[in-house]
Amino acid sequence: MRVATSTAYSQAVTSMNTQNFKLNKTMMQLSSGKRIITPSDDPAGAARVLGLNQAKSRTEQFQDNISALKSSLQIEETALDGIVNTLQRVRELSIQANNDTYDANQREAISLEIQEHFEAITAFANTSDGNGEFLFGGFNNRDAPFENVGGVVHYNGDQGQQFLQISATRQVASGDNGFDTFMNVRGSDNGDSATPLANRPPMSVFAIVKELEITLSNAPGSGAGIPPELTSDQFHTDMSRIIGNIDVALGKVIDSQSAIGARINAIESQENVNEDYLVQLATTLSNTQDLDYTEAISRLEQQQIGLQASQQTFTKIQGLSLFNFI
Repeated sequence: MRVATSTAYSQAVTSMNTQNFKLNKTMMQLSSGKRIITPSDDPAGAARVLGLNQAKSRTEQFQDNISALKSSLQIEETALDGIVNTLQRVRELSIQANNDTYDANQREAISLEIQEHFEAITAFANTSDGNGEFLFGGFNNRDAPFENVGGVVHYNGDQGQQFLQISATRQVASGDNGFDTFMNVRGSDNGDSATPLANRPPMSVFAIVKELEITLSNAPGSGAGIPPELTSDQFHTDMSRIIGNIDVALGKVIDSQSAIGARINAIESQENVNEDYLVQLATTLSNTQDLDYTEAISRLEQQQIGLQASQQTFTKIQGLSLFNFI
């Protein structure tokens, strides 16, 4: 069979190009540590790698959300803890002041301390996180939610509650709005005798503490004019009601604090689940796309030998000519 010189040249060049392409591909695999460089290397494996990387990215985002959640909830928990401690001190002072061994001057001194605690509770309620977002503002968290106007605290936030995704099927609240936490103390009694107890609107934590401050300022012997000085019976009646309101407010804030603790436990549990899932994803991803270095190095050596053989063959073919025999 006669083989044209051009055909021999073409076959030799094609063989060298093929060997060179395989060699370059193996070198790219070794340099990247990946078995799949392009989807054509393993279409099914490439599709699986894509899905695994997407799952990994989503889970890492869930972990970032959990980190942000934990930080926000821990700050909120600290703020509520400060309010609980302050209310407990307010309760102690109110019980002391309700004792008849205290005179008007002593009760006035307690009233001044109550005023400081009132300011402290308002400051705690306006706590913000590291991003400058106020914890108790609901969705309106860029401005301070509570404003003290002449001793009356107004809520400027809303009743929304923000949630963050911590898994594909689970969301957790990142905070609590101030209306539900401080402004709506159900079970409190504002002392409006003209309205049935069941129909009296709930008081706020701030209103309860402020009422205590005013009541102590108008205690018997205080000489108060507006509002007028209270009689002993009225003073003790009001103080008993206020102490009951403080207990209700304390219970309300402690319940919110307990709910935050439960949320922190839940997200820490989910964080562990996500960590385990990330390990599984990394293992599966490695098995799917990572290179077997031993096999690749052996293949590289074989391909180098193949390329050298092709080059040597081409050199010999190139040197063949009838003119050498004339």
